[in-house]
Amino acid sequence: MTRVKVGKHLFLNVSRRSLCDSCVADICVKEGNERVFECRDYRAVFLVFKRCSQCGELFEVHHNLSALDPELCPNCNALVSE
Repeated sequence: MTRVKVGKHLFLNVSRRSLCDSCVADICVKEGNERVFECRDYRAVFLVFKRCSQCGELFEVHHNLSALDPELCPNCNALVSE
């Protein structure tokens, strides 16, 4: 679990283990305790967008699950990990 700052005084707790931990989909076809990083049926409780601190691009916080730095968008995180 990680805390991501999404506002001046607002933090969001995001599970880094699997998207399923933060999902509220009515019907799920996933079985067992497998780790899920991408899912077309994923439904978050609410959408949270954040602006990347490096490039300024808006990104959805829940889909940035495996990011090394939660302040950066997926593209900038990919550049950092190379």
